[in-house]
Amino acid sequence: MAENDKALRALPVDSEFRLAWPAGGERPVVVLDFGPDCEGGYPAFTASEAEGAPVVRVSCCCHPGGLCDTGDFTHETRATYLGPDVPLPVPPASTNRHDLFRVAAPGRFEAPLQQGLVRYVRFTLDTPGTAVAISRFKLENRGTHAEEPVVGAFECSDPALAALWHASVRTCQLAAIPSPRPFLSDGAKRDRLVWSGDLWFAQRNMYAAWGPDSPYMPGSLRLLADNQTADGYIQACPYPDAHGPLAAGDCGPFPSDEFAAWFVPVLWDHLLYTGDFALVRELYGPALRLMDYLRARTGGDGTFLQRPETSKHAAALVFGADSTHRRAYMNILLWLVRRDMSLLAHAIGRDADAEKFAREAETTAAVVRSRFLLPGSLFSLSLENPGQPDPAAAALALAAGFYTPPEAAAALARTPRIDHGKFQLLLVRGAFRYGLPGEALRRIREHNWLKAVDPAWPGPHLTSECMSLHERGWGDEAHPDTALAGELTFGLLGVEPTAPGFAEYTVRRKLPAGLASASGRIPTLRGPIEVP
Repeated sequence: MAENDKALRALPVDSEFRLAWPAGGERPVVVLDFGPDCEGGYPAFTASEAEGAPVVRVSCCCHPGGLCDTGDFTHETRATYLGPDVPLPVPPASTNRHDLFRVAAPGRFEAPLQQGLVRYVRFTLDTPGTAVAISRFKLENRGTHAEEPVVGAFECSDPALAALWHASVRTCQLAAIPSPRPFLSDGAKRDRLVWSGDLWFAQRNMYAAWGPDSPYMPGSLRLLADNQTADGYIQACPYPDAHGPLAAGDCGPFPSDEFAAWFVPVLWDHLLYTGDFALVRELYGPALRLMDYLRARTGGDGTFLQRPETSKHAAALVFGADSTHRRAYMNILLWLVRRDMSLLAHAIGRDADAEKFAREAETTAAVVRSRFLLPGSLFSLSLENPGQPDPAAAALALAAGFYTPPEAAAALARTPRIDHGKFQLLLVRGAFRYGLPGEALRRIREHNWLKAVDPAWPGPHLTSECMSLHERGWGDEAHPDTALAGELTFGLLGVEPTAPGFAEYTVRRKLPAGLASASGRIPTLRGPIEVP
């Protein structure tokens, strides 16, 4: 394929081809396509018939817009929110999207670092007057991502929704990292770190596809608990090989009280969907210390007192922005944390703790209603911005069940599409939770989920960071916190666990108008639940 060709002509991944750059001739380019499910691993190929010591350039990208010498990433567009000197993704993933191989003699060539997410691989030569034959290219998965077979299932009369379920599961499979310890990362391509503030959005996909036996959520929770400071704070995104104990004030590369707080809701959801009481007992101590940390930073008026040094969150990275003071979102999250901690305590027989946290949750709910709730069931962004509604706060309240049913309907009617896909996901979850599947599907269709699985889309058919349809750059095109397999399995099929591990559950399937059928299989501790 010539460098200036407009139309993409990609070969199958198992193709054999020859690169030749004659003196004064055109530089050769060959592109291989892994297809919309993509792949990740260590680039490797066999070179033969080498003439003139060629240097083979192999660049990787997720969209045709990245078909160039450096792939779909340049250092000028790298993510720097963990600090200007922090390489992303974290090695052994490559911090570039290309590799150079000097073929002094025929043989097998392997890159020393892995590429976490690839659809297209572009081959060319950096050396005029040379040639080489290439065969047996692959991305070798040596701990790059999960390979366990999917045991859950979802079928639907709308093929786009069925494709979205598959894309969501594949996204999580690519982002689940088996070694050096198993965890669900925030993305297959960019950070490849666990992020506490995104697991609650992502984890139900794991239970829908793999059930209670998957090691990635327990590994994620243990990794977070291992990186707790002496005063109870839990780091947002510790490195896979990191391990405490940590001194008070060691808040890690992304200092965020909001992300620390998410540890408890993630732990409760894990118990509810898996029945993993042993893990809850193991991590109950870290959860208690986190509760003490959050309580110490709750003011006399019942609202959370945000410190500048731990103020980062998904929508603001610098303290002083409107959304980093006494925010409705953070205080709704505190209510959720205290409610879920009460449920955790009760589940393992810590009834006195359960009563204490239930009282704290009731107090926090009253504070949220009196200080932040606006007419029409929306919330003020913060006490410093009392008249500015915050769609993300409404989305969280919907997904967590804070609203009464009439309030939920009013909030959904008044909340616009949210560009940030993980918060739009909360609107989807909330609509399902309150028995409004038609509204849930509308929220899916008004964002980019179905565009991402359209056969015409030449990029990954996966769920991406913010559900933006990236064409180049360092945004992540395999991002579990926007995956919707869990919402389709548990929401559209109407299956809800009401006791840990599906010891008790309800099935309230309510198909919206225009959808003829939806069925599936949910793997649980007590065997699969079949929804015909």
